[in-house]
Amino acid sequence: MKTRSLICALVLVLGISGLASALSIGGSDDDLSIWVEQLSIQAKADLGLFKAELSVEFGVPVAKVDQLIIEAEMEPGDVYMTLELARIAQKPVDEVVDVYKVTKKKGWGAMAKELGIKPGSAEFKALKENAKEKSKGKKK
Repeated sequence: MKTRSLICALVLVLGISGLASALSIGGSDDDLSIWVEQLSIQAKADLGLFKAELSVEFGVPVAKVDQLIIEAEMEPGDVYMTLELARIAQKPVDEVVDVYKVTKKKGWGAMAKELGIKPGSAEFKALKENAKEKSKGKKK
């Protein structure tokens, strides 16, 4: 019985350590994924407002935001990141959507790199900082 309790405790400690490691402030691609997921959750609380904010912030029609959500089957946070990447990389939104469709499983860092934004560059740092701020409701 003691052995089983010890094993359970060990598994619990390792699990918590792994979670803490995954959530640590390390600037990883995981951070971007977490922020994008948080943003999607927040956006769904008032999707109309979120779409209007994106329209104003990025100068795109709400219909374009709707198209990305419906036709490209993007979560709201993914739409934000797509628009942010397009702005920072100075690429057309549709080009970023094409990269998203092919590269999305590799993460936002890989997509940024594919669009010419080098890891560690000022542009990449801006992308991460903007996503972090937006997910916390600070960036409008």
